[in-house]
Amino acid sequence: MSVSSIYQVIIRAACTTVLLLAGSAALAAAQPKSPAADATSAASASGSIAANQTEISLATLGNLSGPLRLAGAAVARSMSIPLSAREQARDAVLHLVVSNSVSLLMARSQLAVRINDRTVAQLQLSPRQPETTADIRVPVDLLRPGYNALTFAVAEHSTENCEDPNSPELWMEIDTTASTLRMQTELKPLTPTLANLSDLVDPKQWSARSIAIVNAARPDNDQQLASGGLLAQGIALRLRYLSATPRVLDAQPGTGAGMLSGLALTPLAGSDVLLIGARDALRRYIDPQIAARIDGAFLGVYPKPDDARHFVLVVSGRDDAEVNRAARAFAHSELPLPRSSELVVGEFDESTLPRWSASRTISGTAPWSFRQLGFTSRTLRPQDEVNLDVRLPADIYAPEDAKVTLDMNFSEGARMREDSVLDVRLNGRFAQAIALDQTQGAVIRHYRISLPLRDFHTGQNTLSLRALLVPSVSDRCVFRQTDNLEVTLLDSSTLTLPDASHYATLPDLKRFADGGFPYTVPHDGSGLAVRIASKDHSTIAAAWSLMSKLAQSQMAPLTSAQVTFGAPGAGRHTVLVGATPALPLALLDHAPWSPGKSISVMNSMGGSSDERSGSWFNRHWDALFDAPVHAAPIGDTLRGDLTLSQQLLVMQYRDAAGRALTVLTSASADELLDGVSRLVEPTYWGGLDGNVAVLSFNHPGLWTAQIGDTYETGTLGAMEWLGFSLSRHPWLGYAALVLLLAVFAASTSLLLKRYHQKQHRDADQ
Repeated sequence: MSVSSIYQVIIRAACTTVLLLAGSAALAAAQPKSPAADATSAASASGSIAANQTEISLATLGNLSGPLRLAGAAVARSMSIPLSAREQARDAVLHLVVSNSVSLLMARSQLAVRINDRTVAQLQLSPRQPETTADIRVPVDLLRPGYNALTFAVAEHSTENCEDPNSPELWMEIDTTASTLRMQTELKPLTPTLANLSDLVDPKQWSARSIAIVNAARPDNDQQLASGGLLAQGIALRLRYLSATPRVLDAQPGTGAGMLSGLALTPLAGSDVLLIGARDALRRYIDPQIAARIDGAFLGVYPKPDDARHFVLVVSGRDDAEVNRAARAFAHSELPLPRSSELVVGEFDESTLPRWSASRTISGTAPWSFRQLGFTSRTLRPQDEVNLDVRLPADIYAPEDAKVTLDMNFSEGARMREDSVLDVRLNGRFAQAIALDQTQGAVIRHYRISLPLRDFHTGQNTLSLRALLVPSVSDRCVFRQTDNLEVTLLDSSTLTLPDASHYATLPDLKRFADGGFPYTVPHDGSGLAVRIASKDHSTIAAAWSLMSKLAQSQMAPLTSAQVTFGAPGAGRHTVLVGATPALPLALLDHAPWSPGKSISVMNSMGGSSDERSGSWFNRHWDALFDAPVHAAPIGDTLRGDLTLSQQLLVMQYRDAAGRALTVLTSASADELLDGVSRLVEPTYWGGLDGNVAVLSFNHPGLWTAQIGDTYETGTLGAMEWLGFSLSRHPWLGYAALVLLLAVFAASTSLLLKRYHQKQHRDADQ
């Protein structure tokens, strides 16, 4: 066969193959597809994007502020690797930066890295190379949905014989800032149900998170605004410790797909969707069969038609009241929902929670068991530590000598040395120690210790219990028994507060950040009104994001809060959110700042609140004598014509009705949303203080100041009021003492004079 003949055969074969492939493609295109195939192909089409890759430091992962130090002959420390149930881990690499003592024996010293108790790597600790860097590939099949234990276990030795296991040269450190975990994950196609909503909105998710609240029509009344705000709160409560500002959009008609047959899906690409509106308003956007099933307060969750890796939650009803009831059901993240995709919500009672019950906030004089504080009985080994979250009301007040009582139930092992203790720390500071000096072991009931209430913060406190256990024999070259070094702390132990009042000084943005005070009293938001200054999406989203943070701070939704474009209801504390040009000027009459008005303050960027406020006399001198002292955030003066460009201004003051009014404003609605989104992050939210704060987009940190007069809220008895006044204004006590001394001196002088006159009169007679 000639060469030309061979070429002709090859060309004919190639043409035949092309025609066959084209025919197959046309035939496949003509075949009908099932919805599941549609969703899968859509997921493949939009999701052939590379898996999401995220890198996080071990300091962030373990909530650590410094290096992780492992000291001793054998010690282990763990932290958690979160993984969402809606994700598939594709790759994970642990980058470690380690330092160790130069006194270690290389042949007998090593660091083992474990995932869920499976050893994945061992590093030799060498005195010749005390700085080690390693990249460890983590087998992804060991990672399961939930929290995975990442354990660092070290064995350290400095000599072959007669070694002290607590010798100071036995140490190594992991640089938690430079050490990172890099995870590559991708979202899995979903088959969602209402029962697993918390898996759909999950703080453990590594992949980028985008959530859109889509209104069937722009909210135009209080009930519609409140319903959208409840959806945002439901998202925040499921994210628990993460902040998320959802996008707020109006539904746009278009050629959709699947159950969103009439909705334009392009603006919602890559987002989970919460679609809210009354049934008649939603008909044009959703599948008619779904609309027909909306015969009450309705919740329905489905895979997103164009991308099955995301979900659509439909929140609807026949009218606004039913939509609001469905939104309230979603906002209560603790409410059990069925393992089905749809539900018509009947009536449910939200009034059973007493005041101050949200997020285990404790008050009253009844004992609170450790079980109620979220602790379960646990056995502690040497150096083990447990933490209890103790949340106090933001306005708790008691005399200076008031005590918090811990009634401890525990058992201790036998044959421990008498200097073994259970160390008690409050907010990282040593408070007391419980002696574990029963050499025969013991079961202890009702061991009581007292801590001053003044050492507790309002809001969140951390009570730490650490076991410092020592073996009875510690001589060199002697076998040491350590398996007996155990203490079991029982969750029947209790914490009891003293008799206290609810009384506080306002305005105070710190109390506002700690627990939403005074807006979250009561916790259902019946004392809160959120006034939105304009009807654009950005301002609405900013208001809903702030409400989400307040709900998250107390871990309970504000189901009775009023959200309005108009005037708030009587008797409610108000939060006003809006761009500066849209703010009602009448509400700024008593504000520390308003357009055209200058502020006299002392610059207070950084430093403690005591440093910023100074003494009572200094803080009130200007108010008494009208002496202006000009200062400003990020500059020399805070002028009345401040534009607030690239800044968010937060201020709290008492309005004309005597209620708390907090204003959040910026130069424009878009900057307002940007500023609120930054403010609700823990870095800035925890820095709120005083009654005026300015967040600058171009500068790190938060500027705060206390401007103007303060006032008290709550009730006190006569003696408690006297003690409170003297603690707030100690110079009054000094003045009263001087007055009493003067009265005593004058009385003594008068009595002595009379006595002298009497004695001399008797002598003269």
